[in-house]
Amino acid sequence: MVDRPGPPADFEELWRLWRPRAAAYLRSFAGLSDEDREEAANEAVLKAWRARGVFDARRDFAPWFLAIARRTALDALRRGRAATRGRAVANVRARHLPEGTDPVAAIPSAAAGAEELAMRDADRDFVRRFLAKAEPETRELASLVYGQGLRLKSAAAVLGMPEGTAKWRLSELRKALMAAWEVEYGEARVS
Repeated sequence: MVDRPGPPADFEELWRLWRPRAAAYLRSFAGLSDEDREEAANEAVLKAWRARGVFDARRDFAPWFLAIARRTALDALRRGRAATRGRAVANVRARHLPEGTDPVAAIPSAAAGAEELAMRDADRDFVRRFLAKAEPETRELASLVYGQGLRLKSAAAVLGMPEGTAKWRLSELRKALMAAWEVEYGEARVS
């Protein structure tokens, strides 16, 4: 996904474009219920809208916005429940892709057969189960890089970790995923 140079001009556009991304990213937070994640995504959009005046237009919007979503989720985890502001938008529900799903790859092509689609679903399910067992910070990093399409440097900045650490974590995650795949299926993953 190509990031916009800055926040959308109106709230509806911000909500439509960025709330699903916040909700998808927040699925990497294991300590939040589905309802808490939805509320945190809603609140992140509201906070970003209110803070849009301080956004530095020379920077990428996605890391700035996702850092707001992250802080909102961490606040909710600290409180033991998601923060609710009682806003009408808190009741708005949107459809989301599973965590880590590439939006373009999720659209079945006309040529894709039922077998290919079933294999994709099985692969996604395997990766989802694998990531559920990963350390929270690694799961979050994977969500930012693979699910949100952020560059490694931007994802590291959102998490407040050195870029080298983020690179190492993803490398270790890929090695562990490949090993788990071999154990599960008895073969190395080719693609």
